[in-house]
Amino acid sequence: MHSLIKGTCAIAQEELGRGQADRIAQKAQKRYEELLEENRSDSKALRAHTYKRIYPGIAVYEAMRQEGIPEEEAVWYIREYFQRYCARVVPHMQRIIRYTGCAKKISALFLKISVSSFSPEAGFGYEFPGTNGNEARFNIVKCPYYETCRKYGCTEIVKAFCDSDDASYGNMHPKLVWGCTKTIGHGGDCCNFLLQYKE
Repeated sequence: MHSLIKGTCAIAQEELGRGQADRIAQKAQKRYEELLEENRSDSKALRAHTYKRIYPGIAVYEAMRQEGIPEEEAVWYIREYFQRYCARVVPHMQRIIRYTGCAKKISALFLKISVSSFSPEAGFGYEFPGTNGNEARFNIVKCPYYETCRKYGCTEIVKAFCDSDDASYGNMHPKLVWGCTKTIGHGGDCCNFLLQYKE
């Protein structure tokens, strides 16, 4: 079973009980496999996002809605999965930055990794406003998370993906300031990412 489906249903089990959570998980896994079959033509770059996060997110959301879970609650479970995941990962990032003393270099590294991992080949579109040497500033103006969820009629779950960025990058180091103020998933015209090192 996909880890996102399993993890989200484990959180749902806390409120819904094991029986319903297990039903949701089984339905979601079946739907996930259907989505993979429907989208076999996805590029390798796109699969890094659709196979790992978007399709399992759509699948577990659809399964929850079929089980009568209200929209807002179903979105919350998916968001909470990512929030808890980030809560486990971020402390490792913090330790690495602290022990290596590389905080000043993180902005440039963040920009490089972002453009590579969230690439135009995967369907992301970028704008690059002016920056200085201590910051990474870019706008995502086209997002396959939003486009794919729109295709399947569930753009409301995109904000659950968006919010994981705040959880990941908002507390890496006291001198690293995360400045994203809008995202496409939350209704913005773009995702205005900013990671700035302040002396």
